[in-house]
Amino acid sequence: MKELFTLGNLYVSDFLKEGEQPRGGRSELKLVLDEDLGAVRLEKPAPPQDMYGKYWYRSGTNATMTNELKSIAENIIGLMKLNKGDLWLDIACNDGTMFRFIPKDIVKIGIDPADDSFVAESSKLGDEIIQDYFSKKTYQKAKKTKNGTLKAKVVTCIAMFYDLDKPDPFVRDVYDIMDDNGLWVMQLSYTSLMIKQLAFDNICHEHIYYYSLFNLKKLLERNGFKIMDCQLNDVNGGSFRVYIMKDVADKRKFSTAPHRDVCEMRVESILKYEETLKLDKPGIWLDFFKRIEALKKQTVDFIKNEKSKGKSIWGYGASTKGNTLLQYFGLDSKLITGIAERSPYKFGLRTVGTNIPIYSEDEMRKAKPDYLLVLPWHFINEFMSREKAFLEAGGKFIVPCPKFEIIGK
Repeated sequence: MKELFTLGNLYVSDFLKEGEQPRGGRSELKLVLDEDLGAVRLEKPAPPQDMYGKYWYRSGTNATMTNELKSIAENIIGLMKLNKGDLWLDIACNDGTMFRFIPKDIVKIGIDPADDSFVAESSKLGDEIIQDYFSKKTYQKAKKTKNGTLKAKVVTCIAMFYDLDKPDPFVRDVYDIMDDNGLWVMQLSYTSLMIKQLAFDNICHEHIYYYSLFNLKKLLERNGFKIMDCQLNDVNGGSFRVYIMKDVADKRKFSTAPHRDVCEMRVESILKYEETLKLDKPGIWLDFFKRIEALKKQTVDFIKNEKSKGKSIWGYGASTKGNTLLQYFGLDSKLITGIAERSPYKFGLRTVGTNIPIYSEDEMRKAKPDYLLVLPWHFINEFMSREKAFLEAGGKFIVPCPKFEIIGK
């Protein structure tokens, strides 16, 4: 493996009680080139118990992600003819938000290792939730699968496939539990857009692989799958949604003939674009790192300069990506007074490694800061709408990516 660059030794994203020690030590976020797949990955993943023993992200917390999951579900329903009793498996189902948009006569099974609070929420929406990591054996545990004999007509895994240290066994297990004419849809961060949008905060301990369509295609094809379509979007700083069927599938089960032609051309055009980027060569990655360093200097210099003028600066959105940015930029409680957050699970806690206290959005509004550093910056449109009064009163957003800018009236 060829070493590319490192963001240094950072703590796994977490939110702690005052005085509480982080789980485990720091782990290095070093990117290397995996020459087998031609994909970029973390050299050494953090221990799984450090990453998933206490999980924070909830899909239903913000409207943008809820609407995206609705879009995915409705799109699948439009493409595939689903019958009463067909089985839909959502891997890494989180709080079960996607199940809200799947017809009631479809059997909905979720698999996710997250804690009991997630299971309590997802169980209200799904027919059966298995609290574990996905595998063929885990799938067979679900009573609704009849010991695994009932195959999944639809498999979804949203924002999780890049979390796999060893993806081949996972892909083979999906093959084994999926109906021969079933559809697998995954959505994950898209490397080309991550680079273009300077979304370096997507680099975190949970995200082990950084895929292009080319190397994802290589991985899937060597395990008996074919990519039917690929669609780009701006979710989470740039993602791609990939539609996958088995090689043995009757491709006529996927949409209509005219639409299949469009999908084929879309896949071919993305692959051709990727060829021009040379993502399997160090050059584009070293340039990416130079841009990250320049952004770090610009952001930190601005915040320090405004603090020296007596301005108050808060963060907005306590997130995994935010923890990458805060730790790598060295922005701690001396520079950032607090972070406004929607999830009550995080109120009263502090960011790992930077010790910034987390408050409700209402508490932030009472404090009337001069600036809000937007951490999950890819939700900026939603935030501007939500904080319209803050902006009209003279407050300003600091938006680090995809290009550093100050937003205000």
